[in-house]
Amino acid sequence: MQYFDHAASTCLYPEVLDFLRKSLNEDYANPNSLHLLGANLFKTIESERAYFLKTLNANQNDLFIFTSSATESNNTVIRGFDFHEGDVILYSKADHASITVPIENIAKEKNLILKIIKINKNGNIDLEEFEKLLDKNVKMVLLSQVNNQSGVASDISLIAKIIKDKSDAHVHVDAVQAYSKINCDMSANIDSASITSHKIGGPKGIAGLFLKKNHHIKPLLLGGGQEGGFRASTQPHSLIVAFAKASRISFSKSNDAYRRNQEIVENLKASLIKIAPSIKFPFNNTSPYILTFILPAIPSDVLLRHLEVKEFYLSSTSACSSKQKGFNPTLAALNIPEVFHKNVVRLSFNQDTSIDSVNLLQKAFAEVWKDLEFLTTK
Repeated sequence: MQYFDHAASTCLYPEVLDFLRKSLNEDYANPNSLHLLGANLFKTIESERAYFLKTLNANQNDLFIFTSSATESNNTVIRGFDFHEGDVILYSKADHASITVPIENIAKEKNLILKIIKINKNGNIDLEEFEKLLDKNVKMVLLSQVNNQSGVASDISLIAKIIKDKSDAHVHVDAVQAYSKINCDMSANIDSASITSHKIGGPKGIAGLFLKKNHHIKPLLLGGGQEGGFRASTQPHSLIVAFAKASRISFSKSNDAYRRNQEIVENLKASLIKIAPSIKFPFNNTSPYILTFILPAIPSDVLLRHLEVKEFYLSSTSACSSKQKGFNPTLAALNIPEVFHKNVVRLSFNQDTSIDSVNLLQKAFAEVWKDLEFLTTK
């Protein structure tokens, strides 16, 4: 079995799985209990909190809140902000649904003004047009460091500086596809950011929300006062430590994996062009962990099913938009013509993807293309 859908979710590192087996059996106490068992677990959680802030190059006085998912983290920022009627929010319809859906819903509830961040034909933010949107009425700007569909990586430090030079807006970054893969620096101008565990070799059900110390976000969950009073719920100690272990492993591999995946992507693109000359690669400045392409006249679901028979697993869009049929607003926002929305394929890699596995993919793709090429002549 060869898996190329790591942007949706990746496999657990063996060390993380071993830890979880042991910890779930032994570390069952409540971290907020006053006895020694609870106190020791709480101490570990606080140590890991400081670790995550360090990985983001954040100040140790800033906040890092453990959440259940990046979706919760994004929703917490959007629904917890003190918006008033007429406030302006900038966002892109090309971003993940956990950003676009909540901001569009709260805009209707509170009569907010949404302005679209334009994406150019290569998938990058049009900075000249972006700057024109900025003024003192803008209260929040929502960004993705790496777009989960296109793989395009944005210079969030530069964009955040542009925002702060022209407004007092809260800058929130979805860093899910970037964390531990490319540099995530939250030291200046960025007010909040979301990351998650299951994209980096950790378990599902645990994620994080970075918040600048003097933030203006209200808690989404109220109750027992956990997470410094910001997120009520018993902290899942085992998941938190497993998340941190996965992060440490990923960072230890980061430089070598980045270079290897760059080589993999460039060689793969060249090979795919030779196999299928009609293939299109619509995006530039992408992370080497995501490769999206278009096969005109070949429906992506047909290609995927043929590859699945050979036990190769990849995707056409992000998992959260995979149920959409026909017109896809995310692809439209990325300037992919509607006629090609059913022809988009996304390959995504992790830090352990090998050149050998990609060579096997190339061979399987060539075999499937030979079977399906007749569709291009209809």
